[in-house]
Amino acid sequence: MEISYYYQILNIGISYEKGGQRGKLWRLGERKRLREEVFFWKMILEFITAEENGIDSSDRLFELLERMCKKYNFPNYKRVLQKKSEMVNDKLLFRIKKEEEIKVKLFISRLLSDIDINLHRFRGKEEVYRLLALLHNLPKVMYGKNVLNKDFRPISCRDAFSYARGYMNNKMREEYKEYM
Repeated sequence: MEISYYYQILNIGISYEKGGQRGKLWRLGERKRLREEVFFWKMILEFITAEENGIDSSDRLFELLERMCKKYNFPNYKRVLQKKSEMVNDKLLFRIKKEEEIKVKLFISRLLSDIDINLHRFRGKEEVYRLLALLHNLPKVMYGKNVLNKDFRPISCRDAFSYARGYMNNKMREEYKEYM
């Protein structure tokens, strides 16, 4: 499957979750659900690496997606499942500079790890949702043709990092300066 679709699915999940913060304390089951979804997002990054090495990972991706939708009833991912055949059969659509791709992928990976760490903290909810907001534009850099959102407008790597900086506090700017 075309790599840009993996990034689109990643973005759909992150964008859906970033708007879901309600209150300052974790709701019952919220952390568990988010942990599973962050695990899924990390798997997407592994699937991207496999695809770059010529290993088709679309079956595994859709298997995980179907399992998650069955368990949590995610409307955002059900839309993806409806486009499965169109996505699996598409060919090369889009590529950015390799160094930009590596930079974005490493930053996404780091942010997902930090989200995972904060999900294990009793008072980590605010930080998790700040990191989701910071993260949500990064996958858009990797989009090609967008079958999942027809109104999508492309975003440059520079703009995505600029938006991410806008969500950062001073501590985060220091912590993530190597990615900027």
